[in-house]
Amino acid sequence: MAKNYLIGIDIGSFFLKGVLFETDENGNIVPISLSKLPVEGIINGEIQDMESLRRSIETLIEKLNQESPKKVKNPEIIVGYSTNSLNITEENFTVEFSKRTEIRENELRNIKKSVIKKYTDEGKIILDSNFVKFHIDEKRVKNPVSFFAEKSLTTTLNIVWVDENSFSLLINVLKDIVYTSEIPIYDSTLSSSYIITTPNDRNVGITVIDFGYNSCRIIIFKEGIPKLFYTFPYGMKYVLKDISNILKVSEREAHRLLEEEGACSRETKVMKKVNFQLLTGSGYSYVPLSLLNKIIFARVREIISRLNGELSKIGYERTFEVGALQGGIVLTGGGSKIRNIESTVKELMGENFRKSSIVSFDSFKDIPEELIKDPEFQTVFGLIERYRIDLLEENLYEKSKETRSEPPKKSKSSKKTTTALKTFFKKITGGEEDAL
Repeated sequence: MAKNYLIGIDIGSFFLKGVLFETDENGNIVPISLSKLPVEGIINGEIQDMESLRRSIETLIEKLNQESPKKVKNPEIIVGYSTNSLNITEENFTVEFSKRTEIRENELRNIKKSVIKKYTDEGKIILDSNFVKFHIDEKRVKNPVSFFAEKSLTTTLNIVWVDENSFSLLINVLKDIVYTSEIPIYDSTLSSSYIITTPNDRNVGITVIDFGYNSCRIIIFKEGIPKLFYTFPYGMKYVLKDISNILKVSEREAHRLLEEEGACSRETKVMKKVNFQLLTGSGYSYVPLSLLNKIIFARVREIISRLNGELSKIGYERTFEVGALQGGIVLTGGGSKIRNIESTVKELMGENFRKSSIVSFDSFKDIPEELIKDPEFQTVFGLIERYRIDLLEENLYEKSKETRSEPPKKSKSSKKTTTALKTFFKKITGGEEDAL
Protein backbone atom coordinates (compact mmCIF):
# COMPACT_ATOMS: atom_id res chain seq x y z
CA MET A 1 0.00 0.00 0.00
CA ALA A 2 1.37 3.45 -0.89
CA LYS A 3 2.20 5.78 1.96
CA ASN A 4 -0.38 8.50 2.48
CA TYR A 5 1.49 10.41 5.19
CA LEU A 6 4.61 12.56 5.22
CA ILE A 7 6.53 14.08 8.12
CA GLY A 8 8.72 17.09 7.42
CA ILE A 9 11.36 17.88 10.07
CA ASP A 10 13.56 20.97 10.13
CA ILE A 11 16.57 20.50 12.41
CA GLY A 12 17.69 23.91 13.64
CA SER A 13 20.38 24.88 16.10
CA PHE A 14 17.83 25.84 18.77
CA PHE A 15 14.55 24.11 17.87
CA LEU A 16 13.25 21.07 16.02
CA LYS A 17 10.15 21.87 13.96
CA GLY A 18 7.92 19.21 12.48
CA VAL A 19 4.67 18.94 10.53
CA LEU A 20 2.68 15.80 9.75
CA PHE A 21 0.98 15.86 6.34
CA GLU A 22 -1.65 13.73 4.66
CA THR A 23 -2.01 13.38 0.87
CA ASP A 24 -5.72 13.44 0.03
CA GLU A 25 -7.54 11.69 -2.82
CA ASN A 26 -6.90 14.65 -5.15
CA GLY A 27 -3.15 14.71 -4.55
CA ASN A 28 -3.22 17.75 -2.23
CA ILE A 29 -0.78 17.77 0.68
CA VAL A 30 -2.62 18.73 3.88
CA PRO A 31 -0.98 19.56 7.25
CA ILE A 32 -2.74 17.72 10.08
CA SER A 33 -0.46 18.27 13.10
CA LEU A 34 2.65 20.25 14.04
CA SER A 35 5.12 20.46 16.90
CA LYS A 36 8.21 22.36 18.02
CA LEU A 37 10.77 21.19 20.60
CA PRO A 38 14.13 22.42 21.91
CA VAL A 39 16.90 20.60 20.08
CA GLU A 40 19.48 18.58 21.97
CA GLY A 41 22.88 17.48 20.69
CA ILE A 42 23.65 20.45 18.41
CA ILE A 43 26.20 23.02 19.63
CA ASN A 44 27.32 26.02 17.61
CA GLY A 45 25.47 24.68 14.59
CA GLU A 46 27.22 21.29 14.61
CA ILE A 47 26.08 17.84 15.70
CA GLN A 48 28.08 16.97 18.82
CA ASP A 49 25.85 14.40 20.53
CA MET A 50 24.15 12.00 18.12
CA GLU A 51 22.23 10.09 20.79
CA SER A 52 20.68 13.25 22.25
CA LEU A 53 19.71 14.47 18.79
CA ARG A 54 18.19 11.08 17.95
CA ARG A 55 16.06 11.16 21.12
CA SER A 56 14.92 14.70 20.28
CA ILE A 57 13.80 13.63 16.80
CA GLU A 58 12.04 10.53 18.13
CA THR A 59 10.20 12.67 20.70
CA LEU A 60 9.12 15.11 17.97
CA ILE A 61 7.78 12.30 15.75
CA GLU A 62 5.93 10.80 18.72
CA LYS A 63 4.30 14.17 19.51
CA LEU A 64 3.24 14.64 15.89
CA ASN A 65 1.59 11.22 15.88
CA GLN A 66 -0.11 11.83 19.24
CA GLU A 67 -1.56 15.15 18.09
CA SER A 68 -2.75 13.73 14.77
CA PRO A 69 -6.52 13.24 14.47
CA LYS A 70 -5.81 10.07 12.47
CA LYS A 71 -3.81 6.96 13.18
CA VAL A 72 -0.56 7.16 11.21
CA LYS A 73 1.58 4.16 10.29
CA ASN A 74 5.05 4.27 8.70
CA PRO A 75 5.01 7.83 7.31
CA GLU A 76 7.67 8.97 4.87
CA ILE A 77 10.10 11.26 6.73
CA ILE A 78 11.80 14.20 5.00
CA VAL A 79 14.53 16.10 6.84
CA GLY A 80 16.04 19.56 6.54
CA TYR A 81 19.38 20.63 8.02
CA SER A 82 21.50 23.74 7.53
CA THR A 83 24.87 22.61 6.24
CA ASN A 84 28.02 24.57 6.96
CA SER A 85 28.36 25.61 3.35
CA LEU A 86 26.63 25.46 0.00
CA ASN A 87 28.69 25.50 -3.17
CA ILE A 88 27.35 26.99 -6.41
CA THR A 89 29.07 26.13 -9.68
CA GLU A 90 28.29 25.94 -13.40
CA GLU A 91 28.68 22.60 -15.15
CA ASN A 92 28.94 22.21 -18.92
CA PHE A 93 27.84 18.97 -20.56
CA THR A 94 27.95 18.12 -24.27
CA VAL A 95 26.12 15.36 -26.13
CA GLU A 96 27.45 14.55 -29.61
CA PHE A 97 25.30 13.04 -32.36
CA SER A 98 26.32 10.93 -35.33
CA LYS A 99 23.23 11.91 -37.31
CA ARG A 100 20.54 14.58 -37.37
CA THR A 101 18.59 14.19 -34.11
CA GLU A 102 15.50 15.85 -32.65
CA ILE A 103 16.03 16.98 -29.05
CA ARG A 104 13.47 15.62 -26.61
CA GLU A 105 12.76 16.23 -22.92
CA ASN A 106 14.21 12.86 -21.97
CA GLU A 107 17.56 13.96 -23.46
CA LEU A 108 17.70 16.76 -20.88
CA ARG A 109 16.74 14.37 -18.09
CA ASN A 110 19.53 12.03 -19.13
CA ILE A 111 22.00 14.92 -19.02
CA LYS A 112 20.91 15.76 -15.48
CA LYS A 113 21.29 12.13 -14.45
CA SER A 114 24.80 12.04 -15.94
CA VAL A 115 25.82 15.20 -14.09
CA ILE A 116 24.41 13.84 -10.82
CA LYS A 117 26.40 10.62 -11.31
CA LYS A 118 29.57 12.60 -12.02
CA TYR A 119 29.16 14.63 -8.83
CA THR A 120 28.28 11.52 -6.80
CA ASP A 121 31.42 9.79 -8.03
CA GLU A 122 33.38 12.85 -6.86
CA GLY A 123 31.86 12.64 -3.37
CA LYS A 124 29.40 15.51 -3.83
CA ILE A 125 25.65 15.72 -3.21
CA ILE A 126 23.60 17.86 -5.61
CA LEU A 127 20.84 19.78 -3.82
CA ASP A 128 19.61 21.88 -6.74
CA SER A 129 20.23 21.88 -10.49
CA ASN A 130 18.86 24.09 -13.24
CA PHE A 131 19.63 24.46 -16.93
CA VAL A 132 20.80 27.99 -17.72
CA LYS A 133 22.21 27.79 -21.27
CA PHE A 134 21.74 25.65 -24.37
CA HIS A 135 23.77 25.53 -27.58
CA ILE A 136 22.75 23.41 -30.57
CA ASP A 137 25.63 23.05 -33.03
CA GLU A 138 27.29 26.01 -31.28
CA LYS A 139 24.21 28.23 -31.77
CA ARG A 140 22.52 29.43 -28.59
CA VAL A 141 18.80 28.70 -28.08
CA LYS A 142 16.48 29.39 -25.17
CA ASN A 143 14.88 25.94 -25.13
CA PRO A 144 16.35 23.11 -27.25
CA VAL A 145 13.30 20.81 -27.16
CA SER A 146 11.93 20.04 -30.67
CA PHE A 147 15.00 21.52 -32.37
CA PHE A 148 17.15 19.28 -34.58
CA ALA A 149 20.87 18.94 -33.88
CA GLU A 150 23.30 17.98 -36.63
CA LYS A 151 26.36 17.49 -34.43
CA SER A 152 25.94 18.37 -30.75
CA LEU A 153 23.92 19.74 -27.87
CA THR A 154 25.85 21.65 -25.20
CA THR A 155 24.16 22.53 -21.93
CA THR A 156 25.17 24.58 -18.90
CA LEU A 157 23.67 23.75 -15.52
CA ASN A 158 23.71 25.81 -12.34
CA ILE A 159 24.55 23.32 -9.57
CA VAL A 160 24.13 23.78 -5.82
CA TRP A 161 26.04 21.06 -4.00
CA VAL A 162 27.63 20.02 -0.72
CA ASP A 163 30.35 17.57 0.19
CA GLU A 164 28.94 14.12 0.94
CA ASN A 165 30.28 14.36 4.50
CA SER A 166 27.96 17.31 5.19
CA PHE A 167 25.07 14.96 6.01
CA SER A 168 27.04 11.89 7.19
CA LEU A 169 26.52 12.46 10.93
CA LEU A 170 22.84 13.22 10.41
CA ILE A 171 22.40 10.04 8.37
CA ASN A 172 23.87 8.06 11.29
CA VAL A 173 21.41 9.78 13.63
CA LEU A 174 18.46 8.93 11.39
CA LYS A 175 19.33 5.37 10.38
CA ASP A 176 17.54 3.85 13.39
CA ILE A 177 14.54 6.17 12.98
CA VAL A 178 13.95 6.03 9.22
CA TYR A 179 13.82 2.47 7.95
CA THR A 180 14.54 3.14 4.29
CA SER A 181 17.68 2.75 2.23
CA GLU A 182 17.68 6.41 1.24
CA ILE A 183 16.75 9.26 3.57
CA PRO A 184 15.50 12.44 1.83
CA ILE A 185 17.69 15.22 3.32
CA TYR A 186 17.71 18.81 2.05
CA ASP A 187 19.33 22.08 3.00
CA SER A 188 16.84 24.03 5.12
CA THR A 189 17.61 27.55 3.86
CA LEU A 190 17.63 26.55 0.20
CA SER A 191 14.33 24.67 0.54
CA SER A 192 12.70 27.56 2.38
CA SER A 193 13.92 30.07 -0.23
CA TYR A 194 11.89 28.44 -3.00
CA ILE A 195 8.61 28.47 -1.11
CA ILE A 196 8.85 32.06 0.23
CA THR A 197 9.76 33.60 -3.15
CA THR A 198 7.95 33.58 -6.48
CA PRO A 199 9.49 32.66 -9.85
CA ASN A 200 9.31 36.36 -10.74
CA ASP A 201 11.19 37.29 -7.54
CA ARG A 202 13.97 34.88 -8.43
CA ASN A 203 14.10 36.08 -12.03
CA VAL A 204 14.44 39.81 -11.29
CA GLY A 205 16.77 39.22 -8.36
CA ILE A 206 16.07 38.76 -4.66
CA THR A 207 18.07 38.25 -1.48
CA VAL A 208 16.89 35.72 1.12
CA ILE A 209 18.34 36.26 4.60
CA ASP A 210 17.81 33.36 7.02
CA PHE A 211 18.36 34.92 10.45
CA GLY A 212 19.00 31.77 12.46
CA TYR A 213 20.19 30.98 15.96
CA ASN A 214 23.83 30.30 15.15
CA SER A 215 24.31 32.36 11.98
CA CYS A 216 22.71 34.31 9.17
CA ARG A 217 22.65 32.42 5.87
CA ILE A 218 22.14 34.40 2.67
CA ILE A 219 21.10 33.20 -0.78
CA ILE A 220 20.92 35.63 -3.69
CA PHE A 221 18.76 34.64 -6.69
CA LYS A 222 18.97 36.16 -10.15
CA GLU A 223 17.67 34.94 -13.49
CA GLY A 224 15.66 32.28 -11.67
CA ILE A 225 18.55 30.48 -9.99
CA PRO A 226 20.72 30.70 -6.85
CA LYS A 227 23.75 32.81 -7.75
CA LEU A 228 25.47 33.33 -4.44
CA PHE A 229 25.51 31.75 -0.98
CA TYR A 230 27.10 33.34 2.07
CA THR A 231 27.21 32.44 5.78
CA PHE A 232 27.60 35.25 8.29
CA PRO A 233 28.67 33.72 11.65
CA TYR A 234 26.41 35.82 13.88
CA GLY A 235 22.82 35.04 14.78
CA MET A 236 20.19 35.11 17.51
CA LYS A 237 22.42 33.43 20.07
CA TYR A 238 24.33 36.70 20.49
CA VAL A 239 21.10 38.56 21.25
CA LEU A 240 20.20 35.88 23.79
CA LYS A 241 23.69 36.02 25.33
CA ASP A 242 23.36 39.75 25.89
CA ILE A 243 20.00 39.32 27.59
CA SER A 244 21.37 36.42 29.67
CA ASN A 245 24.53 38.26 30.77
CA ILE A 246 22.90 41.59 31.60
CA LEU A 247 19.83 40.22 33.39
CA LYS A 248 21.56 37.11 34.81
CA VAL A 249 19.03 34.65 33.38
CA SER A 250 19.28 31.32 31.57
CA GLU A 251 19.30 31.17 27.78
CA ARG A 252 15.81 29.61 27.79
CA GLU A 253 14.48 32.46 29.93
CA ALA A 254 16.25 34.97 27.67
CA HIS A 255 14.50 33.39 24.69
CA ARG A 256 11.14 33.66 26.44
CA LEU A 257 11.74 37.33 27.14
CA LEU A 258 12.76 37.94 23.53
CA GLU A 259 9.79 36.05 22.09
CA GLU A 260 7.03 37.18 24.46
CA GLU A 261 8.05 40.63 25.69
CA GLY A 262 10.92 42.34 23.91
CA ALA A 263 11.26 44.29 20.67
CA CYS A 264 14.05 45.72 18.54
CA SER A 265 13.49 49.32 19.60
CA ARG A 266 15.49 52.24 20.98
CA GLU A 267 12.31 53.81 22.40
CA THR A 268 12.90 54.80 26.04
CA LYS A 269 9.42 56.06 26.96
CA VAL A 270 7.96 52.57 27.54
CA MET A 271 7.12 52.36 31.25
CA LYS A 272 6.11 48.69 31.49
CA LYS A 273 8.04 46.34 33.76
CA VAL A 274 8.70 42.72 32.78
CA ASN A 275 9.13 39.89 35.28
CA PHE A 276 11.72 37.16 34.75
CA GLN A 277 13.01 34.11 36.58
CA LEU A 278 16.45 34.41 38.15
CA LEU A 279 19.26 32.17 36.94
CA THR A 280 19.39 30.48 40.36
CA GLY A 281 15.72 29.54 40.03
CA SER A 282 15.14 30.86 43.54
CA GLY A 283 12.80 33.66 42.63
CA TYR A 284 11.79 36.42 40.22
CA SER A 285 12.97 39.91 39.44
CA TYR A 286 11.91 42.52 36.90
CA VAL A 287 13.40 44.74 34.21
CA PRO A 288 12.00 47.88 32.55
CA LEU A 289 10.75 46.91 29.10
CA SER A 290 12.64 49.88 27.65
CA LEU A 291 15.94 48.41 28.89
CA LEU A 292 15.12 44.95 27.48
CA ASN A 293 14.29 46.55 24.12
CA LYS A 294 17.55 48.53 24.12
CA ILE A 295 19.55 45.35 24.77
CA ILE A 296 17.85 43.65 21.81
CA PHE A 297 18.12 46.70 19.55
CA ALA A 298 21.83 47.24 20.17
CA ARG A 299 22.83 43.70 19.22
CA VAL A 300 20.38 43.26 16.33
CA ARG A 301 21.48 46.55 14.81
CA GLU A 302 25.13 45.54 15.09
CA ILE A 303 24.47 42.18 13.42
CA ILE A 304 22.46 43.69 10.53
CA SER A 305 25.00 46.50 10.08
CA ARG A 306 27.97 44.13 9.96
CA LEU A 307 26.11 41.74 7.68
CA ASN A 308 25.35 44.58 5.27
CA GLY A 309 29.00 45.58 5.35
CA GLU A 310 30.16 42.05 4.57
CA LEU A 311 27.75 41.73 1.67
CA SER A 312 28.81 45.07 0.25
CA LYS A 313 32.39 43.77 0.04
CA ILE A 314 31.19 40.94 -2.18
CA GLY A 315 29.68 43.46 -4.58
CA TYR A 316 27.47 40.89 -6.28
CA GLU A 317 27.09 41.77 -9.98
CA ARG A 318 28.18 45.36 -9.26
CA THR A 319 25.31 45.74 -6.83
CA PHE A 320 26.84 46.99 -3.61
CA GLU A 321 23.59 46.93 -1.64
CA VAL A 322 21.64 43.68 -1.72
CA GLY A 323 18.46 45.64 -1.14
CA ALA A 324 18.99 47.27 -4.55
CA LEU A 325 18.07 44.03 -6.31
CA GLN A 326 14.65 44.48 -7.87
CA GLY A 327 13.00 41.79 -5.76
CA GLY A 328 14.46 43.29 -2.59
CA ILE A 329 15.07 41.37 0.62
CA VAL A 330 13.07 38.59 2.25
CA LEU A 331 13.88 38.00 5.92
CA THR A 332 13.15 34.56 7.33
CA GLY A 333 14.33 32.31 10.17
CA GLY A 334 13.64 32.57 13.90
CA GLY A 335 15.33 35.98 14.11
CA SER A 336 12.78 37.47 11.74
CA LYS A 337 10.14 37.01 14.48
CA ILE A 338 11.79 39.67 16.66
CA ARG A 339 9.28 42.48 17.03
CA ASN A 340 10.04 45.62 15.00
CA ILE A 341 13.15 44.13 13.40
CA GLU A 342 11.85 45.38 10.04
CA SER A 343 12.58 49.00 11.05
CA THR A 344 16.27 48.23 11.59
CA VAL A 345 16.56 46.20 8.39
CA LYS A 346 14.93 48.95 6.32
CA GLU A 347 17.13 51.61 7.90
CA LEU A 348 20.34 49.74 7.09
CA MET A 349 19.50 47.75 3.95
CA GLY A 350 16.74 49.66 2.18
CA GLU A 351 12.97 49.92 2.03
CA ASN A 352 12.50 47.08 -0.49
CA PHE A 353 11.99 44.51 2.26
CA ARG A 354 9.42 42.05 3.52
CA LYS A 355 9.11 39.34 6.12
CA SER A 356 8.72 35.84 4.73
CA SER A 357 5.46 34.04 4.09
CA ILE A 358 4.56 31.01 1.99
CA VAL A 359 3.78 32.17 -1.55
CA SER A 360 3.76 28.79 -3.36
CA PHE A 361 0.49 27.03 -2.50
CA ASP A 362 -0.09 24.83 -5.55
CA SER A 363 0.74 21.52 -3.87
CA PHE A 364 -0.80 22.26 -0.48
CA LYS A 365 -4.30 22.63 0.90
CA ASP A 366 -5.81 24.00 4.12
CA ILE A 367 -2.66 25.68 5.46
CA PRO A 368 -3.59 27.67 8.59
CA GLU A 369 -2.86 31.40 8.22
CA GLU A 370 -0.52 31.34 11.22
CA LEU A 371 1.65 28.72 9.52
CA ILE A 372 1.77 30.67 6.25
CA LYS A 373 3.36 33.58 8.12
CA ASP A 374 5.45 31.60 10.63
CA PRO A 375 9.11 31.52 9.46
CA GLU A 376 9.93 28.63 11.76
CA PHE A 377 7.49 26.28 10.01
CA GLN A 378 7.76 27.65 6.46
CA THR A 379 10.94 25.63 5.98
CA VAL A 380 9.08 22.36 6.59
CA PHE A 381 6.70 23.16 3.72
CA GLY A 382 9.73 23.94 1.55
CA LEU A 383 11.23 20.53 2.36
CA ILE A 384 8.04 18.73 1.37
CA GLU A 385 7.83 20.70 -1.88
CA ARG A 386 11.44 19.87 -2.80
CA TYR A 387 10.74 16.21 -2.12
CA ARG A 388 7.60 16.32 -4.28
CA ILE A 389 9.57 17.84 -7.16
CA ASP A 390 12.30 15.20 -6.83
CA LEU A 391 9.69 12.43 -6.94
CA LEU A 392 8.17 14.02 -10.01
CA GLU A 393 11.50 14.21 -11.84
CA GLU A 394 12.35 10.63 -10.89
CA ASN A 395 8.99 9.43 -12.11
CA LEU A 396 9.41 11.24 -15.44
CA TYR A 397 12.90 9.79 -15.84
CA GLU A 398 11.64 6.25 -15.24
CA LYS A 399 8.84 6.80 -17.74
CA SER A 400 11.31 8.00 -20.37
CA LYS A 401 13.37 4.85 -19.86
CA GLU A 402 10.29 2.70 -20.33
CA THR A 403 9.51 4.36 -23.65
CA ARG A 404 13.03 3.69 -24.98
CA SER A 405 12.93 -0.05 -24.34
CA GLU A 406 10.21 -2.66 -24.15
CA PRO A 407 9.65 -3.61 -20.51
CA PRO A 408 10.16 -7.26 -19.51
CA LYS A 409 7.24 -9.35 -18.33
CA LYS A 410 6.50 -8.87 -14.65
CA SER A 411 5.34 -11.33 -12.04
CA LYS A 412 2.09 -10.65 -10.17
CA SER A 413 3.93 -9.48 -7.03
CA SER A 414 6.12 -7.12 -9.08
CA LYS A 415 3.07 -5.63 -10.77
CA LYS A 416 1.40 -4.98 -7.42
CA THR A 417 4.46 -3.12 -6.11
CA THR A 418 4.70 -1.01 -9.27
CA THR A 419 1.02 -0.09 -9.06
CA ALA A 420 1.44 1.03 -5.45
CA LEU A 421 4.41 3.20 -6.32
CA LYS A 422 2.57 4.76 -9.26
CA THR A 423 -0.35 5.56 -6.96
CA PHE A 424 1.98 7.29 -4.51
CA PHE A 425 3.70 9.24 -7.31
CA LYS A 426 0.33 10.35 -8.68
CA LYS A 427 -0.93 11.42 -5.27
CA ILE A 428 2.08 13.49 -4.25
CA THR A 429 2.97 14.90 -7.68
CA GLY A 430 -0.56 15.75 -8.69
CA GLY A 431 -0.92 13.07 -11.37
CA GLU A 432 0.81 12.41 -14.65
CA GLU A 433 -1.14 15.08 -16.53
CA ASP A 434 0.17 17.77 -14.18
CA ALA A 435 3.66 16.30 -14.39
CA LEU A 436 3.80 16.83 -18.12
